[in-house]
Amino acid sequence: MINARRYLAQALLYALFFLPLVYLSQQPDYRHMDEHMAVLKLAVRHAGAIIGECTALSEADFANLPANMRRPEVCPRERSPLQLELIIDGKLLYRETVPPSGLHKDGISSMYRRVVVPAGAHHVQLLMNDNVAIEGATWQLDQNIQLRPTQVIVASFKEGFRLQ
Repeated sequence: MINARRYLAQALLYALFFLPLVYLSQQPDYRHMDEHMAVLKLAVRHAGAIIGECTALSEADFANLPANMRRPEVCPRERSPLQLELIIDGKLLYRETVPPSGLHKDGISSMYRRVVVPAGAHHVQLLMNDNVAIEGATWQLDQNIQLRPTQVIVASFKEGFRLQ
């Protein structure tokens, strides 16, 4: 009789623990975005152009260098920052200058941005300048897209922009 009461009490305690757990796992309904919206993700990792030109060393400067550092010319390491713009349907949604990484600003520039837009037809323009010596965009994407509700589309860069 004591064992039956013990098992009954144990079953009641388990039920009291699991019922709220089951309820909270089913309610409330979670939606990560509205049903009539879509997401455009912009992800860019790119090394900008090297800023400056290589300079030739004179004979005297070349001779003054230690043997392990002797090179006929010295080249800069610093890279240009990326200037990015995202324009959807003629409206500027994102503009930023992304600096290069690294202690000497000689690494890759990286950025990520998530933009929620209404589903439907859109005209997307991505403009990027990776060379401070050139005015205007050196890379661009100009494309019409059709977004379905809750669709996620990624704009990435590798030797040019692409949407996938």
